[in-house]
Amino acid sequence: SFEYKEASSDKDAKSLYLTGLPVLLDGFIPAPHALPLFLLRLATEVDWSDESACFEGICTELGAYYAELPVEPFNNANHTNESTNLNRQLIGPAAEKIVRHTIFPALSYLLVPPKDFSSDGTVVKLALLTTLYKVFERC
Repeated sequence: SFEYKEASSDKDAKSLYLTGLPVLLDGFIPAPHALPLFLLRLATEVDWSDESACFEGICTELGAYYAELPVEPFNNANHTNESTNLNRQLIGPAAEKIVRHTIFPALSYLLVPPKDFSSDGTVVKLALLTTLYKVFERC
């Protein structure tokens, strides 16, 4: 039986059941369409013989699973001409809602990049809210 925090499984004589997954981001439930691939990769890509490699593999696969956004059903009638295809959004409304109302707000208070990210240009400060207030007070 595998158990660690909120990821757990039960094993009877012939079957293995996934009974829970950790909540990586409050308010976000991973896309159900990605569950079969997650389980397959969990079984085939994780090195279960070494504890450190096992945890790294599980974390990698959980990250990939939670990174899947909801997929909108494809409607061929809506995509008949070339101009429609050019104006098509990269993500559907359901995924946009998750990104806008769950992921971006979480990034604003959960992301703590390493200090060297600011010196090598990985993360750049665009504006400070207090500075913006001062600029708009003058207007």
